[in-house]
Amino acid sequence: MKTERKSGTMRKMAAAVLGISLMLGGIGGAAAAASDSPPANKEIVYPYQEYTYELMSEQIDKLAAAYPGLIEVRSIGTTDFGRDIKAVKLGKGEASVLIDGSQHAREWMGTNLILYMIDRYAYAYENNMKYNQYVVRELLDHCSIWFVPMVNPDGVTLQQKGLGAFPEYYHDYLLSMNGGSDNFKRWKANASGIDINRQYPAMWTGIVNSPNYPMFKNYKGSEPAETAEATSMIHFTYQMDPEIALSYHTSGEVLYWYFNTLPEHMARDKKMADSISAMTGYSQVKPVKDPSGGGFTDWFIAQFGRPGFTAELGPYQEETELPLWTFTDIWNENQEIGLYLASEGYKLWRERYPIETIDENLQLLEPAQLYNRPNESFPVGGELGKVKVKADARLGDWYRVPTWLGPRWIHLNQTPIIKGASEKTEERIHLNSPATVYKYPGQNNAAVLGELNPQEVQALERWNDWVMIRTWLGDGWIRVQK
Repeated sequence: MKTERKSGTMRKMAAAVLGISLMLGGIGGAAAAASDSPPANKEIVYPYQEYTYELMSEQIDKLAAAYPGLIEVRSIGTTDFGRDIKAVKLGKGEASVLIDGSQHAREWMGTNLILYMIDRYAYAYENNMKYNQYVVRELLDHCSIWFVPMVNPDGVTLQQKGLGAFPEYYHDYLLSMNGGSDNFKRWKANASGIDINRQYPAMWTGIVNSPNYPMFKNYKGSEPAETAEATSMIHFTYQMDPEIALSYHTSGEVLYWYFNTLPEHMARDKKMADSISAMTGYSQVKPVKDPSGGGFTDWFIAQFGRPGFTAELGPYQEETELPLWTFTDIWNENQEIGLYLASEGYKLWRERYPIETIDENLQLLEPAQLYNRPNESFPVGGELGKVKVKADARLGDWYRVPTWLGPRWIHLNQTPIIKGASEKTEERIHLNSPATVYKYPGQNNAAVLGELNPQEVQALERWNDWVMIRTWLGDGWIRVQK
């Protein structure tokens, strides 16, 4: 249970005013500069306001412009009413964790929290600052945080703006799903009346208390992943392959962490849940066998076997959004959570990919397919040309090399390479006996181009005891003794 929680509306509102003052003046005391003279605060996101889809999109663009190279923005899908579902990457690390908000329309406080996290973490990274024990730059260079601030932009727009934000032909249907009321403050679903967080394929058939038709909350749909929002999140999660996932919901200040979690993962996940509870004060929902599923983190836990958490922000509100003044406590409770997840995510990533640090020159003899991970399931969709590069990490036959996209992986079995580098030469070489010509140096793994009779040849490049020559067969390699 939470300890020493403030009680009373007036005290909370007073705390909110204090929090606004603190955040306008800096980072509220949680972050410290690595140097003695911290730079002037740069704050783009102001969290004490209602974040519409349009305002969120504008702020995301401003953040990306303010922190080029650190923040990446992409659309992971489009809703039925044409709104992009935006994802924001913060950091430069290969490992990743995923945090999302506003799967439910009236729970848009998660969007406010996520946007402010991006703002404050980016500022701390740029200025080499710390959040308590977390050195932000060092951490985000190892593990990136992917955020989806508003999974359900249609639903949020309906909850905030009402019928006027949708085509007139659709008004009667929206009203019918809302029981005839034109007050949409209680709305949780997407604009089609489907609850996105009951759409994921995790014990979907066993979901309890689902209406038989679309409405403002709880309808699970006619089949899993039929909504654009759930499908987009599923595809995106497979692409990003995060080590940990966290969904922000409201309300009640509780933490879900278990969904038929495998016995071998129980201690790991419970330890992380305990750490999150210690930071936030949120009480944990007791694990039960075969809980009602369909949630995003339910699916993540079941599909990936990795830690997944759902945090219910703020004091309990019945059938409406959290008031803005609750953000002060919410920020104080959650401001380190993203960094904690990144720290733990990097540890888990290193367990899956036990890479070794190296400093090795490679020369690519053919263009190489690039990968985001040392795993063939994660191709980038681009190639690295015939270049000389310096690899800084290795895992088996995988090498990490610098590219225009940042560090990426290549596989030796797919790409003929030279370890080290060839050198230009103008040697004339006398062949006293027939010589086999290979496409690449290293006759055990290279195709034979043909054979040369004894003669004198002009060498173009040398690598150890291999030289490249130009022949009527094309450029090829022969083995000679120095």
